Amino acid sequence: MTGSTPEDGEPTSFAEKTKNLFRKHRRKFLAVGGAVGSVALIAVVVIARNAVEPNVPEDTEDQEQTSATEPTGEPRQSPSPHLRKLAEGQNASEEKKAQYKTETGADLAPGTTWVHPPEDEEPSEAAA
Repeated sequence: MTGSTPEDGEPTSFAEKTKNLFRKHRRKFLAVGGAVGSVALIAVVVIARNAVEPNVPEDTEDQEQTSATEPTGEPRQSPSPHLRKLAEGQNASEEKKAQYKTETGADLAPGTTWVHPPEDEEPSEAAA
């Protein structure tokens, strides 16, 4: 092998070869090591976050869903009355704001609406 023996004719040890290789390519080793370390750190953070906070949409409790325990054909019963979070950019109607103010004495928060299931549309209609 070329460069495996120094000028005095003795073979170079594996440790010496490794040191020389590292010295020659130090910047490349550090760059690759930094990139690999960054990716590993990001993976650990993502895995830890998913273990602590399962990936569930924020407004899951607002969605009308049927479960296996509900009889088919019967609408789900929502608590009456209640606030419902609206999709981003949507606001409650003036009628709902006034109804909420009359019933609670407070102003309706932006991005929410006041729901009265017996008076409002049926849950099956809301999902359509």
